[in-house]
Amino acid sequence: MERQRIESGSQMLFSTLQEFQNKDNYRPVSINVLVRSIVSIVHKTDEWDSLLSRLCVVSYSQITPKIAVQVIKRIRKPDIALKFFEWLEGCDGFKHDSLSYSAILKVLTKYSKPLHAEIADGLLHKKIGLGFDVIPSDFEIVLQQWVKVRKPEKALGLLDEMKRHGYVPSCSSCNVLLQGLFRSKQINLGLELFHQMQDGWIDALDSQSFNIVMKVACVGGRMEEAMVHFITMKGRDCMPDLDSFNNLIKGFSEKGDPEMICRLFKQMLDLKVKPDSYTINLLIKELCKQGRPECGNDLFNYMRRVGWIDKKFVYTQLVDSLCSYGWWLKAFKIFVKMVRKGHHPKVDIYSNLIRRLCVGGRIRQAYKLKDLIATKEFISDIDNYNALMEGICLAGRMDMAEKLLQEFQHKGLDPDLRMWNAVLRGYCMLKNVTAALGMLDKIKEKGMVPELGPCNNLISILMNEEKVEEAMQVKNCIQVYENTNSSTNTA
Repeated sequence: MERQRIESGSQMLFSTLQEFQNKDNYRPVSINVLVRSIVSIVHKTDEWDSLLSRLCVVSYSQITPKIAVQVIKRIRKPDIALKFFEWLEGCDGFKHDSLSYSAILKVLTKYSKPLHAEIADGLLHKKIGLGFDVIPSDFEIVLQQWVKVRKPEKALGLLDEMKRHGYVPSCSSCNVLLQGLFRSKQINLGLELFHQMQDGWIDALDSQSFNIVMKVACVGGRMEEAMVHFITMKGRDCMPDLDSFNNLIKGFSEKGDPEMICRLFKQMLDLKVKPDSYTINLLIKELCKQGRPECGNDLFNYMRRVGWIDKKFVYTQLVDSLCSYGWWLKAFKIFVKMVRKGHHPKVDIYSNLIRRLCVGGRIRQAYKLKDLIATKEFISDIDNYNALMEGICLAGRMDMAEKLLQEFQHKGLDPDLRMWNAVLRGYCMLKNVTAALGMLDKIKEKGMVPELGPCNNLISILMNEEKVEEAMQVKNCIQVYENTNSSTNTA
């Protein structure tokens, strides 16, 4: 059916072309019409040899290198473009020129495939061997393709070959190769390439070149080396940009050098480089780590006033940093402000804050937060209650946990495994064996699988109390669930 449709379409195309070319009213077919016709045939069927030959006959046309270039550029799939390119080589009287080789190289490097990179490299060298004019972009697109398929050593060889032909590589291609060498852990080769770039055999170094090597130095904890690159960068009239400062601030933050962080941030503002959310994240985290959450909050408020930041992103980081370093009451106030302003919080940040409030004895605030979130409907009821349940159980307030469980069920909702396991952990933590065994029975009745950690904890408690029989029952229960899971996974 498909073949009949294609042949029918081709017949209509040839009829139209014949009308163009009738003897009484001869009009030459335009190049655009011919190119579109060839592309249509090539795209719609794999058996287009005879169709293309017939097309040339009925249109009194010939496929020239100029037409071939236009067709190759319009073919969407690299494999089909290559097949058409090779078919043309077998046609009598046709010879590819420099432009058609450049066109097929661009199409083959459209997607990152090792095979295409290898074919493109072969065609590039074939073009050189035929004595055609080779332009710098021919080398650079193949070079970049080798980097994309994670073979920077091939790209490096091509770069040397390009220089031997007397071409000056572009800074963008060298940057791509730099990143590829560093990504493949070939640090020495990358640094050698960067030093060669500094020697002046490319058009001009740009800020990105320095940013690439500075990032590698910062990730490796070599901050002195990173600062040397930073100073050299400014000396070469390459203006530091946002990435430059973010890389350095992150590096000094991980090294624990607050004085250098402040100096860099001041330089950043002096050079009128606008910080982003990532910058503020780093600074807020560092200030909280130093025990200066007020400064972090002041910085956040300033950035919010001048409109420099993605508010939700930095709100989240501020809350997370304050919680991580023990300032959870301040985190609570900022989180409430964040929610009231309409920013949807992440579930993990919310759960972390709830847990810390409960463990810190601020259960009343945790309940307020749960009610606020329920009103805003930013988080599902089950996630909301689970977060509070885990916090209350960690705080050892199992009386409140039972009430919360009743409240949840009163709303017509069914507790999930996460909630049951939270209660089980709470009873195990308090060594309330009777309640823990009762909760384990409930989980079994629901057909759910209890967590291994609380069960092992319960077994240890029972063994310490010399309740061997109950401990063996729990152990057998775990084995049954493990065997069931194993059988399910195998099936």
